[in-house]
Amino acid sequence: MKNIFVSTQSVGNFYEGIREINHKLKGVERMLLATGEPGLGKTEAAIHYAAQNGAVLIRTLQLMTGPWLLREVVKELGAAPERRIADVFDQIVDLQKTKPRTIIFDEVDRFAEKTEILETIRDIHDVCHCPIVFIGEEMADKKLMRYRRLYRRFVKTIKFEKLDRIGVGEFIKQVSEVKFESEAIDRITSESGGKISEIITLIHRAEAAARRYPDKPIGSKEIWKG
Repeated sequence: MKNIFVSTQSVGNFYEGIREINHKLKGVERMLLATGEPGLGKTEAAIHYAAQNGAVLIRTLQLMTGPWLLREVVKELGAAPERRIADVFDQIVDLQKTKPRTIIFDEVDRFAEKTEILETIRDIHDVCHCPIVFIGEEMADKKLMRYRRLYRRFVKTIKFEKLDRIGVGEFIKQVSEVKFESEAIDRITSESGGKISEIITLIHRAEAAARRYPDKPIGSKEIWKG
């Protein structure tokens, strides 16, 4: 399997959404929410975008508090956090003034019930006026709607979708050097449910079969022989 990043339609929508919040208009909100079931490539898209565009990616943890989160933001912005939390917040403001960057928070479901963290992120957005992206699972938007002061700052909500049969075929074509028969693509589409993580697992299985059947297109029987 080729070690490449595949830009699906959902990824394209995600990138376009981030471009929309990277504007220079004063007084206009700059937050984006991306949702979707696990396994659809949300985190991979965020990692790729951050690497290509110098954005800051924060993977949130279940035990995180507001101060902990602020310190992680400072670290990702390239500085050592101050001792006092008020000074840490000021660091973020100063660092963003010096070199403005998009901040992406992944796994936001973990703090969807933590008002302190949500209000802290809203403060970062309002004071720094920097682009902020939330990435969560499929019900993240419903959870965050309860916090109206935060939720109204989302310019757009992007939903990552499962790949259809055409999308699965294109994904396989880009990442695998093995030739797949049409019936194999059909079965991968069905068995994976259109989830990228499952598609990758099945491609690995197919490529293992290909080593046993050199120079032969991979059909569904070969894939499921293990």
